[in-house]
Amino acid sequence: MNDPAVTVLLPVFNGGRYLRAAVESILRQRFCDFEVLAIDDGSTDGSPDELASVRDSRVRVLRNERNLGLVATLNRGLAEARGEWIARQDADDLSAPGRLAAQIAVARGNPAVPLIGADAWLVDDAGRYRGRWRTGGHADLVAWDMCFRAPFAHGSALFRRSIVTERFGGYRERPACEDMDLWTRVAAEFPVISLRRPLVKYRLHGASIMAGATADPERTSAVRDVLIRHMERVAPGTGAQECGLIAEVWSGGMPGGWDRYFEALKALELGFLRGRRSPPGFARILGEQHYALYCRVCRTGGGGQFLRALARADAALLPRLPWLRMLAASLRK
Repeated sequence: MNDPAVTVLLPVFNGGRYLRAAVESILRQRFCDFEVLAIDDGSTDGSPDELASVRDSRVRVLRNERNLGLVATLNRGLAEARGEWIARQDADDLSAPGRLAAQIAVARGNPAVPLIGADAWLVDDAGRYRGRWRTGGHADLVAWDMCFRAPFAHGSALFRRSIVTERFGGYRERPACEDMDLWTRVAAEFPVISLRRPLVKYRLHGASIMAGATADPERTSAVRDVLIRHMERVAPGTGAQECGLIAEVWSGGMPGGWDRYFEALKALELGFLRGRRSPPGFARILGEQHYALYCRVCRTGGGGQFLRALARADAALLPRLPWLRMLAASLRK
């Protein structure tokens, strides 16, 4: 039998509550040339029984004798996979029926692109809609977004296995950000793009990768280092102090003053655009980043200070921010 085009890599650790729905979302794909490689990482709940109950020849199940952790499990999956393309899927997330078809079509039409993400619907434990994870789309926008945060959900990624394993050595142990660490290494040498349409449902828990990093100094440091390394690559000439301040803010910290942050951001922008044209949609993604940061700052009571500093830094951008127009309209009521 020929090897499938895609291996859907599904690491599982105590994921029994949502596992059945996650697997079924893959089996309902309109693109048919795939296998599901589920690796149970020493679960102590009902996950092994759930996997054993799946009766579909496209599903292969492996089990680690003991809990090895996510990175070791992912790398085992890369070694065992039969497909040239790896589609990541988490045990608590869902893939839309057209996900693989859409991403494979883009991959085959863009052979120089080894990594493709997608937008995601954000849902809570009960599956209720809570928002949308919007991604950059264009390779330059993804590269810019990667200076601050994960450019797309780990479980939305499709990547070429041979490049990730042979050129980059697979995943590396990084607290809370093994995906960002890999994506930034790939983006240093290849274009990385994302589809601006929701192809997965990403389930929100008590802490996302970035949120979890804020509670653990080791994780905070790891995220900060990944962000700084990427900024240095895509925006050469930006000062170490500016990169450090931006990374500190986006790994969960706060600046001494928001004016300093926006000055650092402008320096990063100048470095990023040096030698390249401003990509279409750049103002849009800036607005989305400002909004994400504003929402976090509001939880500390500093939203007003943030907006005043933003107005001083880039008054021309403010009228073009839909979320800010909506905010102003609500305040006038």
